[in-house]
Amino acid sequence: MRAIRISHHGGPEVLGLEELSAHTTTLTNGPVDYLTLRVDIAGVNFIDIYHRRGQYPVTLPSGLGIEGIGTTESGERFFWLSALGSYAEKITVPLSALTPLPNNSLPDEDLLPLLCQGLTAHYLVDSAYSVSKGDVALVTAAVGGVGLILIQLLKARGAKVIALTSSQERVKRAIGYGADSAGLYDEMEKLVRNLTGDNGVNVVYDSVGKDTFDRSLALLGNGGMFVLYGGASGLVPPFELMRLNSKSLAIRRPTLATYTTSVSERTRRLQDLLSLREQGLLQYPSATVFPLAEAAKAHTLLESRNHSGKIGLAPWKI
Repeated sequence: MRAIRISHHGGPEVLGLEELSAHTTTLTNGPVDYLTLRVDIAGVNFIDIYHRRGQYPVTLPSGLGIEGIGTTESGERFFWLSALGSYAEKITVPLSALTPLPNNSLPDEDLLPLLCQGLTAHYLVDSAYSVSKGDVALVTAAVGGVGLILIQLLKARGAKVIALTSSQERVKRAIGYGADSAGLYDEMEKLVRNLTGDNGVNVVYDSVGKDTFDRSLALLGNGGMFVLYGGASGLVPPFELMRLNSKSLAIRRPTLATYTTSVSERTRRLQDLLSLREQGLLQYPSATVFPLAEAAKAHTLLESRNHSGKIGLAPWKI
């Protein structure tokens, strides 16, 4: 089988397409059941870039990709969110990490955005901070793959949304997806003041990290919650907790794995998203799909921050 592998860390050029035996996956010791699937589509995520760069260490040489949709020899369809080596024609995954796909008529390029990205947006509004009607949320990277879905889930729960993004064209896109107010990062204080006066926002959803942390933290109102779910610009420096004291603020640093630990939880969240889509309350662009051999192009596009929506690799696409 063919798979994308890295032997050292670096830029997209380190991604190599290799021919491997079909069963090169190293299985952990213990009573764990595994299933081998044909990979129909693999998701491309920022964590893959962190693995490639060495920011999140992996044992080298290594495969890349953690997310995908696949089919067993008997024709059963599953998705997974945390199986390293998904950039491949086949993968062997622990049964506990696999979730049967609910019945639906969506093609893979429309299902893929609902997995890591959609499920992340879902746990952010459902669990990391349980959004209530009338809440005001500040969202960074609002036109990214998670951001576009997050805006709509917030609106479906009755919240007001202030969206931050990097260009005027993306500002218009955020408004088109339902944001009440949107602007560039240097406008965030004005946007929050215009919508809330001196009250501040109830919650900040931030995936940018270092470059936006201090300013957006200051825009929380009394008792507000800062949800830091990514670090596209780098890690937030060491932080003095007494900074939270004046407004009784809270900070949460969640991960998708915490909120998708069981098959039932993953299924519930995905079915909620599918239901919203069926009701016309959730729209998003189909995934942009590259052949497996063009993984470097996929990484370059994701790192450019000029792309809205999901990126995938189709191992069987020519």
